[in-house]
Amino acid sequence: MQSSTKKNLLFAAMYAAVLAIGIFLGQNFADEQKDVGNNAILPLGLTDKQGKLQRMVQLLRERYVDKIGIDTLQDFAIGEILTHLDPHSTYMSSREVKAVEERLSGTFDGIGLEYYEVNDTLLVTGVSAKGPADRAGVLRGDKLIWINDTRIAGVEISKQKIVDLVRGRRGTVVKIWVNRAGEELSEPLTITRNKISVSSIDAAYMIDSVTAYIKIKQFGEHTADEFYEALTSLKEQGGKRLILDLRDNGGGYFFAAISVLDELLPEGKLMVYTKGANEKRMDYISRAGGVFESGKLAILIDENSASASEIVAGAVQDLNRGTIIGRRSFGKGLVQEQFSFGDGSAVNLSIARYYTPSGRSIQKPYDSGNIQYFNELNQRFLSGELTSGKTNAADTIASDGRIYRAGNGKAILSEGGIMPDIYVKLDTSGMNSFYRSVTQKDLINKYVYGTMVVTPLSHTVEDFIGGYTLPASAYLRFIQMARSEIADVSQGEVRASRTLIEREIKALIGRYFFGDEAWFKILNSDDYVIKRSLEALEG
Repeated sequence: MQSSTKKNLLFAAMYAAVLAIGIFLGQNFADEQKDVGNNAILPLGLTDKQGKLQRMVQLLRERYVDKIGIDTLQDFAIGEILTHLDPHSTYMSSREVKAVEERLSGTFDGIGLEYYEVNDTLLVTGVSAKGPADRAGVLRGDKLIWINDTRIAGVEISKQKIVDLVRGRRGTVVKIWVNRAGEELSEPLTITRNKISVSSIDAAYMIDSVTAYIKIKQFGEHTADEFYEALTSLKEQGGKRLILDLRDNGGGYFFAAISVLDELLPEGKLMVYTKGANEKRMDYISRAGGVFESGKLAILIDENSASASEIVAGAVQDLNRGTIIGRRSFGKGLVQEQFSFGDGSAVNLSIARYYTPSGRSIQKPYDSGNIQYFNELNQRFLSGELTSGKTNAADTIASDGRIYRAGNGKAILSEGGIMPDIYVKLDTSGMNSFYRSVTQKDLINKYVYGTMVVTPLSHTVEDFIGGYTLPASAYLRFIQMARSEIADVSQGEVRASRTLIEREIKALIGRYFFGDEAWFKILNSDDYVIKRSLEALEG
């Protein structure tokens, strides 16, 4: 096929996709689950131009010389069209839709195992308590040999293939052969797949006698309930101050963020409002009975805190409810709604902007295209903002000339994210080229799971967190392994990265033996952002 013909077909498909979107949106997606078949559906109010597009689709289907995949071309065309809108309106395949739904719902059908590949063998690194694998007798440290009739040890097999073997419909059975303590068990472990729940709360514990710490990794379907339960428990343990860690939280469900925020504010406060060209303004007002309406509050954010995280941080800042600490957030002020097609695919369409209580839209510009939009974080680093905190005073002046102020009267960043009240620059000490190579090659995981977890620990979790120090010989062995994987290792960089690498090795050992909370406690114990937060809460 000549290139001009291909180009014409693509344009035709793009127009067809516009029509398809128009049909779905025009009918409010009421018929999204019905099979349209080969019959044309013309929505009410179809214009002459739309009629031409519909005619083009019919011509391609009924008269074109070769058979062409209209559905495939439409998938491509829809994705292409969306790239010319905002960066967050996206098309997703049915597999992508399912993955997102599982991530945000916090549930999926499986067996409840975490594993890591060590020398072509999958080492079980975690077992969900009371989950299917736990009930079947799988233990942390087991090595997986076969899954059903597929050998997975000592052979090349993709991660997706393993996921496909393990995942399955609830109630179905999977048989797993394991090697335990150097010997293969004589019989397979029979596991009945079931619903697996994954909390959106990474960690919740008392840092000291009065300071509670909660880290939310995403705003999912059950985040509000999980947050309420965690905070209630911590208050019962004496928590009078709260550090809410939203760093690296890329967002999630809008209403989950509103529900969390509602627990932190007194009654009658405007938390956020939304509006769009086709969406009337909607105000969201806090209700009475929040579990932490008073008490000192610090919200931690960074350049990867986006969307729902920024709703929480923006409201707390505007209402002077607490202190925002860290680095400028991502700058996503758009609200998406998912519209599904009959084949399981969907479009996430931006339908409104959200505004903080003071009226700020913190969405950063996207008129220069998606590549530059997502590359903006790199530009922040290159400009020195992340490592110095230097910003332009003009950032407090919005494009319409307005200056927005927090509840305490202080001028605040008007666009492009939430600027913290207390800026804590990115600590790059130790993050040299050697450390970056270690991270890229996943050497810490490889070293810990390959050598450091073979012998059980005699420590309790608190003894380990407070008293365990990585032996010098262990770090030297790590460096020897790293030299075999990385060319031109600088001794100076090895010394500079030692503290950082040793802490991450210890944290991973702690996670293996004691769970996620140990991991976060170890990393947080030397986290300057948290130290600065404690100082602010004392003030």
